Amino acid sequence: MSADQSLEILVVAILYMYIFVMVIGPALESVTGLQALSADGVRGIERTWALVSNPQGWLLCLGYVPVHYTYLFVRARLAGEPIDVYWE
Repeated sequence: MSADQSLEILVVAILYMYIFVMVIGPALESVTGLQALSADGVRGIERTWALVSNPQGWLLCLGYVPVHYTYLFVRARLAGEPIDVYWE
């Protein structure tokens, strides 16, 4: 994987987290009543624990998996390359 591909994946991850915290998270909160993830608050270990101990945090983490693999699949198809190139 080249440095450009690594940077693209990092950008996809950051965009996913931003969209989740700003759009998907509040929508989940209004529909299910789960506590919203907030961009404000404490930092470091306490923030990490608040993320993984929250059901919505698990949805954030597990929801990234299909986003990541869909990105790899679509990117390879658009580039006309075999998908295996992006999985190494």
